[in-house]
Amino acid sequence: MGKIDLYNADERGLVGPSARAGSLPHCTAATVRMEINGEYSLTADFPSTAEELEGMRLGQAIRATVNERGKQQFFIIKNRRRNLVGGVSVYAEHQSYYYNGVILNAGSASANGQPRVVFDAIHQYARPSIADISTWTYSRASALRANFPERPAPIPVAEALKRYLIEAAGGELIFDGLNVEYVNAMGGDYGAEFRYGANLTGLESEDILEGYASGIYPYWGSPGDADRPLTVLSGGVYSYSGNFPMQVIVPVDFGQLFDATPTQEQMLAACREYETQHAPSGVPASLRASRERITGDVPVDLGDTVTLIVTPWGIKTKTRIQSLSFDALRARTIDVQLGSINPGFPGAVRAIR
Repeated sequence: MGKIDLYNADERGLVGPSARAGSLPHCTAATVRMEINGEYSLTADFPSTAEELEGMRLGQAIRATVNERGKQQFFIIKNRRRNLVGGVSVYAEHQSYYYNGVILNAGSASANGQPRVVFDAIHQYARPSIADISTWTYSRASALRANFPERPAPIPVAEALKRYLIEAAGGELIFDGLNVEYVNAMGGDYGAEFRYGANLTGLESEDILEGYASGIYPYWGSPGDADRPLTVLSGGVYSYSGNFPMQVIVPVDFGQLFDATPTQEQMLAACREYETQHAPSGVPASLRASRERITGDVPVDLGDTVTLIVTPWGIKTKTRIQSLSFDALRARTIDVQLGSINPGFPGAVRAIR
């Protein structure tokens, strides 16, 4: 079984070793929601008569178990909602949301465009300083350059990570308290299975076209700029390999990838590298699945690769956990969002229902 406790936190969301403020014995539900490079939050429900609500304050921290491997994290209370009939719902955000209120200092030293240098520069030039409260680790390899301006405007550190690294060079961020690790991909393939007739309890498919692209229109420079003249790929469009239900082309600025006007060969090589980081895998679709963990099941976590097996319909495919909901009280995964489903698979899932 899981457990949640209340802690005192300072204005930066830091929780000291002796900061425990008490237990939360009357909590009736505690759900952690997380997604890759996205949401990381906790919602906890209490009856309106719960004694611990009297001493609970906004800005305090709730410590909760966040995965089947027993990992615990702190969430800062941001909202408390009372309902005359339904009790009290408390919403808390992971400690790392603190970086929404820390600014990348304007006029900081220019990075050279390599993702590792950009990552380190954001950490170094954050204000107020975060060097004494967090460790940032770079654990990835990328041929793409990051999109780091020579004189960055003051923006939140969280936005800088998204804009200058994730959107430009790919990769994923792992948050452990205020510590950050920048990796190619979180999680791993540990042999976990979602198997029909055994532990699989629910399966729902969703076809997705929002945010979908089948190719890019890459460009460098701008019209009328003598030093950086507009340069585009011969033919204009670079189409991803594979079959797609419709053509959607998006513009991509390669301005930060090259210091001088790129050749066609350089543009094409950059397009191929961009495709490996951003192209959809087959027909854009995802699945939401739930399982009842039984003896011998491998625990799962965000980013893990799992095998989905529905034998009566001949389905056996590997896919990755893109987001999940976790029951922090019962220490079990409620459901997971799976992505990168192969062509034809959504139709097979619809046949199941």
